[in-house]
Amino acid sequence: MKMIIKLCGLVLSFTLIISIISGCVGVNGNSSTGEQSDSKSLTLMTNDSTKPGWKAYQKKIEKATGIKINVVPTPTNPNDMVAKMTTILSSGDNSVDLLFVNDELITAFSRAGYLEPLEKNVMTKDTANNFSKQYIKDIPTFNGHIYSVPSYLEILSFWVNHEILKKTGMGVPKNEKEFLDYAKEATQGKVYGYGGSWEKSYVYNEIGTFINLFGGDYFNWKNPNTQKALKFMYNLAHKVKVTPMSQIADIYDPMMQKFIDGKYGMIFMYTGAIPTFQQAGKFGPNKLSIEPMPKFKTNDAYMASWHYVLNKSSLKKKAAIKVLKYTASKEGQIAYSEMSGRLPARLDVINDPNFNATGLDRVRKYIKNSTLRGRPLLPQSMEFINSIGGIFQKYVTNEISLNEAVNQAQKEINLLKK
Repeated sequence: MKMIIKLCGLVLSFTLIISIISGCVGVNGNSSTGEQSDSKSLTLMTNDSTKPGWKAYQKKIEKATGIKINVVPTPTNPNDMVAKMTTILSSGDNSVDLLFVNDELITAFSRAGYLEPLEKNVMTKDTANNFSKQYIKDIPTFNGHIYSVPSYLEILSFWVNHEILKKTGMGVPKNEKEFLDYAKEATQGKVYGYGGSWEKSYVYNEIGTFINLFGGDYFNWKNPNTQKALKFMYNLAHKVKVTPMSQIADIYDPMMQKFIDGKYGMIFMYTGAIPTFQQAGKFGPNKLSIEPMPKFKTNDAYMASWHYVLNKSSLKKKAAIKVLKYTASKEGQIAYSEMSGRLPARLDVINDPNFNATGLDRVRKYIKNSTLRGRPLLPQSMEFINSIGGIFQKYVTNEISLNEAVNQAQKEINLLKK
């Protein structure tokens, strides 16, 4: 999930530059509006091709669809990835048909008009209903069109250290009061009841999580419930002192290590952290465990994914649609899960009693009891994330008041939403 936070700072600038200097003819000299209806191959750009199980997964796609896949590895450097994909899509380059992108990039690319809508041929109503409806609405949908097939599901979950919890003699927190009570009881010496990742490009997720819990609106900092969330986070550090101010320098890695080392009683972290905690010998119901999101005003939780998207300039759309239909199917989602070790994005697969994965029982509780939402994103993702994170840091370090933070954040949001 670190990649999901760190990408997309260059999308807008590259889009503007390329759109000025480029026309609508692909680099191969073909009109971007043409179609090779009899094509039996296509090109996919993905960062999964170096995974050990990729070749077997690719063969499954090819066997199921009859389409040969030529793979172009995604640049490993995040900025290079953004630049390469933006250049391809904005210039009308038809040399790459399908791309594998994250939440931030699909937000930028769909709004720029670079992607082919999929709701008629791939993500039909019957198919889309098998994914988190709110997430589909929040991320891959724009102006009534669905622009992707999500490949996997990660939930920004509530984690509890049960060894610390046992010492307090308390139960897993189920609401705001119990969250605070446990945080206070768990805070002893160098151990804090709650730990976070408050570095300015990471705190975005936690701000959003608390705004969700209080029923606020990330895009409306004048909303009283949004302000309640901000005050709550401030008070955790200053009033009740159950979280350390030093975490304003922490990204996910140090936060997770402190959780492993028994320094935190609870955190919010993606389900993708399960292997990390397993390798440390700390994952389990009596150690570090995923628990249901406590309900303050809501118990909504963020979901994140990477997506298969179709280049609007592709000349092989019929072949691409065959591949996309497979990736959206139960069979395709299971195949991707087996290759990647990630949970499928299709909820019917996750809820299938024949499907099994580590931590699955906990994830199923989220699907049943929480609304899984996409994170609030704007096309200029990193500018938005860093700006809000910087304002929050100034607020929580007493450089500015809550009122000043609200005004600055709202001004920034209004500017970037234009």
